[in-house]
Amino acid sequence: MNQRERAKWDQRHREGSPGAPEPSLVELLPLIPTGLTLDVAAGSGRHAIAMARAGHRVVAADFSAVAMRQLDKIARADGLPITPLVVDLEDALPFRRGHFDCIVNVSFLDRALVPHLKKLLRIGGTLFFDTFLIDQATLGHPRDPRFLLKHNELREMLSEMELISYHEGLVHYSSEKRAWRATVLARRRA
Repeated sequence: MNQRERAKWDQRHREGSPGAPEPSLVELLPLIPTGLTLDVAAGSGRHAIAMARAGHRVVAADFSAVAMRQLDKIARADGLPITPLVVDLEDALPFRRGHFDCIVNVSFLDRALVPHLKKLLRIGGTLFFDTFLIDQATLGHPRDPRFLLKHNELREMLSEMELISYHEGLVHYSSEKRAWRATVLARRRA
């Protein structure tokens, strides 16, 4: 990640609070067995906090040092089992194969990273993945097709996994905001 991008995200995290987790995570959380969880591109930690409060031990990985420091303060103040880790996801992830019981990836799309995430799951581990569909370009940010999934692309990327839940469509948020999203909860097979 270049320094300009890092500075942009650091500034964004200085100005915001974690906020509420994605509704799809809240909905599917009861189906996710507790354990050691990796929150990819964790940002301000809204998903790491939700997972920790549900009984998971969480490693929150993000390239924003500002975000990770703020998440560390929240975790310590609330006694949550969250380990913030500054990581550039474009580099190799510093974890061994089969290390995690669960991986959470929300609103971050790096297609090249997906095979590595699957390998980081233990057999029987779950992957929760939720991000924007190509239709999102009609509503606003993001518009760059590199960061938008085609219809059924997520299903195809995870074809060797057991799909526990899969959904694509328009999500309506309580704040009148809408977004086109694809959501999956999948389990790693042997």
